[in-house]
Amino acid sequence: MTAADAPPLPCTGARLRRLTRRVTVFYEQYLRPVGLRLTQYSVLVHLDTEAQSQQVLAHRLEMDRTTLTRALKPLVAAGWVCRCEAGNDARRRLFALTPAGVAQRNAAQIAWRKAQLALEAVLDRTEVADLNAQLDAALERLKPALPEEN
Repeated sequence: MTAADAPPLPCTGARLRRLTRRVTVFYEQYLRPVGLRLTQYSVLVHLDTEAQSQQVLAHRLEMDRTTLTRALKPLVAAGWVCRCEAGNDARRRLFALTPAGVAQRNAAQIAWRKAQLALEAVLDRTEVADLNAQLDAALERLKPALPEEN
């Protein structure tokens, strides 16, 4: 029997979504005391005091702009991120960390580090390293198979 003749394996997408939900809950129990969700933490880590466009930020996070907009709203409302002047192109949205955002990111990085070490203790550090390597390889292989806008 060839691979083309074999029945498909169980749904990888559904398994990954379940794992993602569990991992998100795991990290958020550590991030909650500093007032962040995991997606918001990721945005803070990828921002700096120098303004960058929403398009560049979305590309770096591999996140669509609509999802990024939702993640940015509470960060802007909290005063951790500011929307900067875009020059003569009003369609271009620029964002940067405020001084309060830098302090928030620093506090969140301490909480994230505790979460990461706890995850490594629960799943075994070697398994986490192997999982990360497999995920990175899968990301690289899937990217060319997706439509260009993804």
